[in-house]
Amino acid sequence: MLILAYGQPAWLGGNVGPGLFAQLLSKGVIALGAIWAAFCALNAPPPRPAACAEPADATAQRWSGPALLGAVLLFALSLPAFGLVISAGLAATLAAIGAGERDPVALAVTVGALVIMTLVIGLTLLPPTAPLWPRL
Repeated sequence: MLILAYGQPAWLGGNVGPGLFAQLLSKGVIALGAIWAAFCALNAPPPRPAACAEPADATAQRWSGPALLGAVLLFALSLPAFGLVISAGLAATLAAIGAGERDPVALAVTVGALVIMTLVIGLTLLPPTAPLWPRL
């Protein structure tokens, strides 16, 4: 995903380009994965519970990693076409569903809050050249 993100320019002259967020997100996923791997390597594996003691939501959690990576990929690929706000909303939706969020109200609140934060940051901090919306 980082390789795909580098295909989009992070800077356009002196302004932020469409690839900056994708590059930062993919680097963040790499860093989180490295930290997680280091913690796992340092800690001895806990004793395995009996098969009947498996948590009920364990099957939902096994998709959280691929969903997070897919969200970063979706964000990087959709940013040029859909703009920052919609791409962030799509990525947040995929990541939340992959993390096991099944309550529609909680999912809507999570995605809505992220979209509003992205919109506020985009309007106040990013230069006007950053694509917030799709180009119609």
